[in-house]
Amino acid sequence: MDDLERVVRQEWGRLVALLLSQFRRLDLVEDALGDAVESASRTWPVDGAPDNPAAWLMTAARRRVLDRLRTEEVARRKLPVLVTDVDLRQPGGRTMADTGSLVEDDVLRLVLMCAHPALAPESASALSLRLVLGVPTPDIARLFLVPAPTMAARITRAKKRIVGAGIPFAVPDASVLTERLDLVAQTAYLAFTAGYAPGTGPDLLRADLSGEAIRLARVVLGLRPDEPALVALLALMLLQHSRRDARVWDGRLVLLADQDRTRWHHDEVAEAIRLLGAPALSGPLTQLAASYVLQARIAVEHATAPTAADARWDRIVELYDLLLRVTPSPSARLARAVAVAEDRGAAAGLAALEGLEIPSSHRPAAVRAELLARSGDTDAARAAYDQAIAACRNDVERAFLVEQREALDS
Repeated sequence: MDDLERVVRQEWGRLVALLLSQFRRLDLVEDALGDAVESASRTWPVDGAPDNPAAWLMTAARRRVLDRLRTEEVARRKLPVLVTDVDLRQPGGRTMADTGSLVEDDVLRLVLMCAHPALAPESASALSLRLVLGVPTPDIARLFLVPAPTMAARITRAKKRIVGAGIPFAVPDASVLTERLDLVAQTAYLAFTAGYAPGTGPDLLRADLSGEAIRLARVVLGLRPDEPALVALLALMLLQHSRRDARVWDGRLVLLADQDRTRWHHDEVAEAIRLLGAPALSGPLTQLAASYVLQARIAVEHATAPTAADARWDRIVELYDLLLRVTPSPSARLARAVAVAEDRGAAAGLAALEGLEIPSSHRPAAVRAELLARSGDTDAARAAYDQAIAACRNDVERAFLVEQREALDS
């Protein structure tokens, strides 16, 4: 990873927050920062990366905003300015992070801002992922199971609504914080998923983004330590994240069954199991919390099995059956089909896949190809692999699929 890619991944949300605190113009900030990144991509390879890359981007973006403000000076008075409930800038150049406000975390502050009830939940989460964490629009579209142009239009409408309607872009007070926590939790999980399984690009996983989502969940849990959905969500993400170092070896995808389990982070597994035993999860649960608990318990079955062969696939299928009753989704149905195949054989797995399609995802075709290969239908498996390869936008996964297809002919 080069200096520019690293600083964009690690600092995007903080830079957006700082620019917003100074200019309060959402319609300018992200474009200006994007322009600064584009300029850096041209100049840094020639001149060398600066000593402080984040400060360079901040300065370049600030200049672009000022340039835009100068050229629209007359029209600017007619444009709706992003309003705030508090003054983000304090005398002496201090920012809100210095003032002892309710929320001291830049990333959490921005997510809470995007969670304003005037925005639809899907739009708020999508805007948070794009604006705060810099997740590419095609990856956000995959998370919401919609085409990329549809998601791009949705994000644009959300930004225009914030700017045009003068929606307060500030930290909510304690009286409304609780009602926004579910949306923040869902956003954190979507961000985690975007890092754990990127739909596009050269990386099989973005551990930094998944780690940021976990950090965000910890911060929110610190505000509401007995919130069941947050407790269960943190447990789920820790269990999934614990396998990060074993999922890729020498740049190649390693399937769960083939992973070196000594490379798993067993301290994170232990913390997750403790969280699942917390008193907060002992009472009645909301639909969201129950969904996270069931997914976490599925992950526990994998995490505690000494080897892949020791996993209790019958239990895993039962847990997926419960999950599909609580929160049915195409992704859960696909995962259940994999579990059914492991428990009852390829034919049963193929039957469980019947009629399942996930827009913009190569994974149903990839699973179907693997099960067809296991059942001996090589021609159909080859066709399914071709379909999966054509739809796959992740370089590491595509290379794996190509290898699997080529193995059919060997």
